Amino acid sequence: MSISKKLRLIPRAPGDTTALDPAIADAMRTAGIDPAKFTAAPFESGDVEEAIAAIAKAGGHVEHTFLFPTLNGAFSAMEKLLDERASARISKAPDGWLVVFDAADEHGAADERFASVARSLGAHDRGVAKMNVTVNRSVTVKKAPPG
Repeated sequence: MSISKKLRLIPRAPGDTTALDPAIADAMRTAGIDPAKFTAAPFESGDVEEAIAAIAKAGGHVEHTFLFPTLNGAFSAMEKLLDERASARISKAPDGWLVVFDAADEHGAADERFASVARSLGAHDRGVAKMNVTVNRSVTVKKAPPG
């Protein structure tokens, strides 16, 4: 019986010294990632609200997907590209690891940065999605009853 759990790497909060699963920490070290800088967090259905909040800013966004032949390559790309402006999702594919990088579309700058780093690590380009997000806000005003 196999149990799989989706995890994501996120930057550690200042002062966070939570121990990582030894297998995850070893894989991160093998990929050249310092486990002291990142931690693993479960990707659960409740994370959808956080993901929506991340893309619910008005303007253009780019999602660029790459297939990495090794987990080490995927982790290395994530370490080089993730910052306060970019996020990533990773999942296992039959022929490697799929990583989707997401950032605001700054006239193609993010897309070019993603492609340059990923290709240098042996990734295969699986496509780009460009989105224009419009945020609508509805306000309801209730009048107080007379009297």
